Amino acid sequence: MYDFNEARSPLTNDNVQSWARTNFSTPFRALPRFARLNWTGFDEFTMSRPVWRSLGRSSHKQLLVIGGYAPGPDIEEEPTDRVVAHVHTDEAEVSFYRIAETEDTDILELQPVNSTATVAFHAPFCHVGDDTGGSKAIHRVSALILYYFLAAGHVRELVRNKSDPTMFTRNFKDACAWIENDGERPILPPSRRSSGFVLSPPLCNTVPVRPKRSSTISSLSQSTTTEDTPAPPITRSATDSISVKIKRERDEDTLIRPKKHPRRTLSEQIVITKFQDSILSPQSPVPRSPAPERVNKALTDRIQHLKDENADLKADIGGLETEKDEIARRMAKELRSIRAIKAENEQMKQDLATVMTRLTSVESEMTLIRAKVEKRAKG
Repeated sequence: MYDFNEARSPLTNDNVQSWARTNFSTPFRALPRFARLNWTGFDEFTMSRPVWRSLGRSSHKQLLVIGGYAPGPDIEEEPTDRVVAHVHTDEAEVSFYRIAETEDTDILELQPVNSTATVAFHAPFCHVGDDTGGSKAIHRVSALILYYFLAAGHVRELVRNKSDPTMFTRNFKDACAWIENDGERPILPPSRRSSGFVLSPPLCNTVPVRPKRSSTISSLSQSTTTEDTPAPPITRSATDSISVKIKRERDEDTLIRPKKHPRRTLSEQIVITKFQDSILSPQSPVPRSPAPERVNKALTDRIQHLKDENADLKADIGGLETEKDEIARRMAKELRSIRAIKAENEQMKQDLATVMTRLTSVESEMTLIRAKVEKRAKG
């Protein structure tokens, strides 16, 4: 499918399958068909009010069995409780639930799964790799689940992630490559998101390039141990020449001008060759800047927490609206029943009045007949 755009084209079943067959047909054929997976409906299970608020607003009732519930670190036996996934039609959201046994063994209950670390995934969801390499395995699992709900016809079109429109296509393509390689890390070509437009090999091994600002402070501790080693020349960029000296001839009569010291910029590395014991000692801690990975992870966790709270609030609102509609429907039904009972009561009153009138007339006729009979008996 040559005109498919990974960021803007509608994610329907025909578009996704045509795009997959055109771009990565061999990994795509390694996926098992949706009919070979285990599906079930949530009508046969009991559930709590929050779970019903989430599932009750869905347009279909299908659940996909993806694994077993294994919260312990070492599980030797096969988990008895199954874990299922559900995808809503109105938004690209995957929910995970555990089918647990209640005190009454004949009844099974759906319970929410808060962490996928407690799930022992079945094939093909267990063959999507780990979290190493800058990508999350749960994203690839979610992409597979979204595709199977799309291929089975339970979801007509997938909704893109607003902050990352290519999230589904990128993770689905990676998941197919992992499954084709039997769960081993595949040799993936550099994606547009990671490679950029730089096609030349790195120059770090051939040309010395000035380090970043964050590395100047951490290099102070290393410079104290290498006092006798001369510092390498500082180059401002990878295109500067390393050691170029130009000799100029000047007349002996000309006055020698004072030497101009080059002005140091803030982006250059500051190398201190010797320190006093009072300034920096082995016992004193080396100053370091906060790691950007920790800051980014904290922000990502906070954003994900807010997204989860927003999803829960949406689910609560949807559940309340569903309950409101159900109560309104019941009230309308009860009003119709009350009107029917009132009409039946009025009809019964009319029938009773008619019967009483006829009874009165019959009594009058009986009185006349009795008088005639008595008159004949006397005569």
